[in-house]
Amino acid sequence: MMRIGLAENGYPIKRNILNKVPGYEYVFLRKNNNLFHSLATVKKILFRKKTDFEGKYFFYQSPKIDVLHLYNDINYSSQKWVASFETLVPRFPETKDDHQKTEPQHTRNKKTENAFGKISKKSCLGIISISQASANIQLELLKNYPEFQENVKSKLSVIHPSQEIISRDSEEIYKNMETFHLIFVGTQFHLKGGSEMIDVLKKLRQKYNFKLSIISSFKTDNYVTRVTEKEAQETREMLKKEEWINIYENIPNEKVIELIKSAHFGLLPTWSDTYGFSVLEMQAAGVPVITTDIRALPEINNESCGWLIHLPQNRLKQALYFTADQREDLKKTLKTQLENILENIFTNPEQLPEKSKKSLERIRKEHDPAIVSEKLKAIYSKA
Repeated sequence: MMRIGLAENGYPIKRNILNKVPGYEYVFLRKNNNLFHSLATVKKILFRKKTDFEGKYFFYQSPKIDVLHLYNDINYSSQKWVASFETLVPRFPETKDDHQKTEPQHTRNKKTENAFGKISKKSCLGIISISQASANIQLELLKNYPEFQENVKSKLSVIHPSQEIISRDSEEIYKNMETFHLIFVGTQFHLKGGSEMIDVLKKLRQKYNFKLSIISSFKTDNYVTRVTEKEAQETREMLKKEEWINIYENIPNEKVIELIKSAHFGLLPTWSDTYGFSVLEMQAAGVPVITTDIRALPEINNESCGWLIHLPQNRLKQALYFTADQREDLKKTLKTQLENILENIFTNPEQLPEKSKKSLERIRKEHDPAIVSEKLKAIYSKA
């Protein structure tokens, strides 16, 4: 039986790697097994200095595993390894924001060059992008290191996350459309377009009957919307007063799924997202979704099974929010298109059952756990 070593246990690991190949054993490795983590800890204790070891992994104890499967990280030891990523590898301060510019650009450096050297070695069995959009960001970075281009390209593959079908009686749900049930799932409410969504829905409430479930902890982001912690909490308190809105914070995934199953359609009008896992869960329950068209979203959503808001973006599908003018333009574009889409849904609700069926078809075809398992197995088998 093959043993797969994992360096962490977060949501992306569970979503993309853990237990994805039936019959394989998955082993969680201790954080202090990573030399870079240990060195950073020692430095912090002795010199009170923080060291950034993000993106780097090195064993100094050999665990009994066949393959180390990292997420966003590079392995510097001789251990056979694979890395899945949501934007690019290596994910260093020197690389991770290259695509977050009006015109993407990278400054070549020794640290990144060394990391590509590690990917080029035989011990690296492959690098796996979770979307084509991320693969394109990876290839853009690689252009700056032509000596590694051919080798690294040959190891690059795209494997979208697997998704089980979530059973519900969609026919019964769509029989009753007197009051539409809308659902929004996003930890960072403002980053995911929540504020613009509320502006539009408040306007449409004068004409249509609907209720909204918001699943969010109202966390802030300091790099996109620039909303402060205080502003986020004020938004939450304001929304709690609206009788047509139900807010759910820190609820288990089972409860999230139950709420999704009762919805007519979902909303993710996000400014920034590496993937959009909540979209998969909604589609798997036959709940069509309104999303923006940035990063991986147009790969997992389209006009056949849902609705797309087209945002101003750079050539790597990153929304343009880098200047005050760009942010204002983005908000305006988002609100105008979202209002048009919602008007269209509320006046033509007969499209919902059809898009519901298409959502399920898309999940069955593109996110089949058996196919994902076979693709991962083929990469691991190179060990």
